Amino acid sequence: MAQDKHYDVIIIGTGAGGGTLVHALASTGKSILVLERGDYVRREKANWDSRAVNVEGKYQTKEEWRDKNGKPLHPHTNYYVGGNTKFYGAALFRLRKEDFGEIRHFGGISPAWPISYDELEPYYLKA
Repeated sequence: MAQDKHYDVIIIGTGAGGGTLVHALASTGKSILVLERGDYVRREKANWDSRAVNVEGKYQTKEEWRDKNGKPLHPHTNYYVGGNTKFYGAALFRLRKEDFGEIRHFGGISPAWPISYDELEPYYLKA
């Protein structure tokens, strides 16, 4: 890649957010660069084995992260074209108006979101 190449938009990752943004901007005539951390998932029989993919973590990164107390954890993260979205099936449920408010539950209180359902509704309609 030439060092002097300039882009109007640089998108990092082709998961749910990046892929959607690429689609929205594709017809604008802008020069777009998409950067992806991983490669394409190989076509192989194990791709269709839900146990191998979701339980055994066939495609998960082997990275070790640490929580705020320094305890190691292994996130369910996949570095491939399409990001984690490629592995979880892209199923997102529409939240309800009451989901955005403060929620009291056994473990305490989950604070209200800083945005409302009404602010998101136009995007739900687009999707």
